[in-house]
Amino acid sequence: MTSAESAAGPGKLRVRAGLAFVQVLRPALYALLVLSALFTFWAGGDIAGHGLPSWTQVAAPTLFAVFLVVFAIYRFALVRARKYPAATGFFQVGLGALIWVMLLPGTRQKIAPPPASADSVPVLMTSSDARVRALAAELAGLRPHGSKYAAQLIDRLDDSDAAVRARAHESLVHIAGTDPGTSTDAWRELAKRRGWER
Repeated sequence: MTSAESAAGPGKLRVRAGLAFVQVLRPALYALLVLSALFTFWAGGDIAGHGLPSWTQVAAPTLFAVFLVVFAIYRFALVRARKYPAATGFFQVGLGALIWVMLLPGTRQKIAPPPASADSVPVLMTSSDARVRALAAELAGLRPHGSKYAAQLIDRLDDSDAAVRARAHESLVHIAGTDPGTSTDAWRELAKRRGWER
C-alpha cells in the first residue's frame, strides 16, 4: 500500500474499488439496457410470424432490474466520490425505478388499451353450416348499428336454407323498421336509399 493510499483512508479506497469494478461492467450495463428494450418492444408480439413464448414478458423487467441495480451502484459510487451531483443521481435512479414498474406485465396490461376484437358476424354468415349462418343472421339484427350488416343479410335472403332466409329477413325488418318483402332487389333498393350500400 502506498503512502497516498494510506492517506486516502479505507472509505475512499472502497469507493475507488467500487468505481473500478463498475467501469469493468459498463459494457454489460449497456447490453442489459438494450436487451430489456428489445424484450419490451417484442414481448407478446410476433417475430416473422412466430409468437414469442410467455417468458419474454418477464424478461424485460428482469433485465432492466439488473441494469438498474448496477446503474444505481455506479451512480451512488460517483456521488460518494463527489464526482457526480447527488440530486441528479437520485433523480436518475428514481426515474429508472419508475420505468421498471411500468415494464411489469401487470402494469403494461393496465396501461395498454384493450385490443379491438374482430367482428366475426360477416364471416359466420358465410359458414358452411346452415345453423351457424342462421344464428349469425339473427345476431346481426340485434347488434347496434345493424345496418352495417345489411349487404350480407340481403345476400342471405337467397340462401339455400329456409331458416337462414327467415332469420335474415327478420333481421332486415328489425333494422329497417319496414318490410318491402323477401325480394333481394327490393331490399337492395331500400339499402341504397338508406345509404347502407355504397
